[in-house]
Amino acid sequence: MTTVRPYNVNREYVNIENYSPFCRVNEVSPKYQRDPFRLPVVRTAVTFFPVPVHPDTFNDLQLNPVDIVEERDVFPTSSFRTVYDPYDNLFLKLPILRRITRGLRDLPYIQLDRSRRATEMLTKFPLQGFSFLPEECHYAASPNFNFIKREIPDADLYPWFYVIKTRCFDKKLDLACAINIIRSWLFYASHRIFLEYHTQNILVDPQGDLYYRDLSDVNGSRPKVLEEMLALVFDRTVCSQNIDHLFRYRPDWGSKEQEIIKDVIKEEIAGRALPFPNYSMGFPSDATERIPVKISLSSWRDFS
Repeated sequence: MTTVRPYNVNREYVNIENYSPFCRVNEVSPKYQRDPFRLPVVRTAVTFFPVPVHPDTFNDLQLNPVDIVEERDVFPTSSFRTVYDPYDNLFLKLPILRRITRGLRDLPYIQLDRSRRATEMLTKFPLQGFSFLPEECHYAASPNFNFIKREIPDADLYPWFYVIKTRCFDKKLDLACAINIIRSWLFYASHRIFLEYHTQNILVDPQGDLYYRDLSDVNGSRPKVLEEMLALVFDRTVCSQNIDHLFRYRPDWGSKEQEIIKDVIKEEIAGRALPFPNYSMGFPSDATERIPVKISLSSWRDFS
C-alpha cells in the first residue's frame, strides 16, 4: 500500500506580508487565521447534501447548530478561506462573506465555472515542469454553500512565498524556479490562457517544478483585449509580485541575475510573438475597485 505524503501546512504561515497594498484588510476572525479549528459540516434545506461551512460564514448566516452533522479538524492556509484537511490530505476552498484585501471572499457560481473551464484549457496544453492541483467543484442551491475540493499531489511541496522569504532553496534553484515561472506563464499566454501567478498560487518542489493552485483565478482572453491582458497580468503578477519579491528577499542577487531574468523575458516574448504594449497596467493602490489603469513600463520589459 502506497503512503501518501501529507502536506506541511506550517509552511503556509511564513507569508510575504507586503504582497498587496491592502494586505492589512482582513475581516476573518483572528482565531481562524493561523490556528487549527473545528470546521462544521452542515445539511440544511438549501444544501441537499452535507457541506463544509467556514465558522465565520456559519455565524454570519446565523445557521442552526442542530444542522451540524460532523466537525472536522482543519488548518487555515495563507488565503484564510482555503483550509487544509489533514485527514483527507486536501484543500477546501470555502466562501467567507467578509473582506480580505480588495474584496468580499464569497464563492459565486462563476468562480466554479471558471475552475472547470481552466481545467479543460490547461489539460489541452501540457507543459514539462508545470502541473496544477485538480479541483472538484461542488454547486449548492445557494452560492453561500458552494465549495471546492483541491487535490494535493504526493510530492514535497513548498509555497513559493515560503521559498522566497526563508531562502530554503539554494540560489541556483531559486533562479530556476523564477525562469520556470516566466516561461510557463508566457507559454500559456501564447494560448490565450492567463495564470494569476501571484506567490500564493504557486507551489514548488525541490526539483524546481511548479504546481499551480486555485484554478478559479485563471482567465481566457478575446483578441481585442489581448495586449492589455498581457500588460496587466504579466507585469503585475509575474514581475511585481514574483520577480521583485524574489530580489527583495535575495540581497545576494545583483546585476548578473537581473540580466539573466531580463534576457529570458525578452527571448520568450519575442519567440512567442506576443503583442505586449509599450506600457504596463495595474490597479490603483488608493482604491479597492479593481479598475485597471495604464502605468509606466515595467523595468523587466524595458529592453531599450
